[in-house]
Amino acid sequence: MAKNAEQETGMYTQNPGTGTKRAATRPRKSEACGCSGKCGGMGACATKTAHELAESLGRAVDARDRRLFQHSTVVADLSSLLAQAHGLTPRQAEMVHMAAHLHDVGKIGIPDSILLKPGPLTDGEWQIMRRHPVIGVEILKPVTVFCGRPGVCEIVLAHHERFDGTGYPYGLSGNDIPLGARIVAVADALSAMTEERPYRRSLSLSEAVAEVARCSGTHFDPCVVRDLLSLRGVLEGLLQTAATEPCMRAEETLAPLPDVCRSLAKSA
Repeated sequence: MAKNAEQETGMYTQNPGTGTKRAATRPRKSEACGCSGKCGGMGACATKTAHELAESLGRAVDARDRRLFQHSTVVADLSSLLAQAHGLTPRQAEMVHMAAHLHDVGKIGIPDSILLKPGPLTDGEWQIMRRHPVIGVEILKPVTVFCGRPGVCEIVLAHHERFDGTGYPYGLSGNDIPLGARIVAVADALSAMTEERPYRRSLSLSEAVAEVARCSGTHFDPCVVRDLLSLRGVLEGLLQTAATEPCMRAEETLAPLPDVCRSLAKSA
């Protein structure tokens, strides 16, 4: 896989010549578990529990809307692959993976009349829907391990920001958007476009990838889009995860998601 030319500074990285590089805050060493700090401030035991919680909450969001076919799981798997293709460390990729499970957790706070509406939303309804990243962070803030920087909360908050600054909730642009959020944005869009909705047909994988590529530099970080194109060989199998079975009937015998991601990345 192609490696990104960015210089690693934790989850905040800068493309050469595109802005001032900001140093990532080094996490403090965890005395409780003897952690070296390389895990982003989370010890192994806390990370495992946090990951299980993230997957569980992601499934809860998908279960609320039965039209979603394991959307959060697919976005998490794809985000992990993109993170690895981008050159992030395993711990950084795991942080992105957890955030991707939780990217839509704020939809728990959106009224059913809007969330489950079988057609396009009105402008007023969109204003309410666009609050879900902020609501999501409010839901996650009590979990300390999600609140570091870089961390899960800031990725959830910014996953609908656009590279050209036209996204929400704050209109961030370019490298001011956390790298993890730029990754989750691509994964979320690709997964959503290949899923059937009552008000629109699903796109084929080729159509969806072409649409993501068309929006490179506007909606999406061009470097992350490049990473997506490098994964074409494994995308179809990954997206088939959500093709037929709603999350409520998802098999419980699947390998742990991080193992699935490592396996797919190795095959790529």
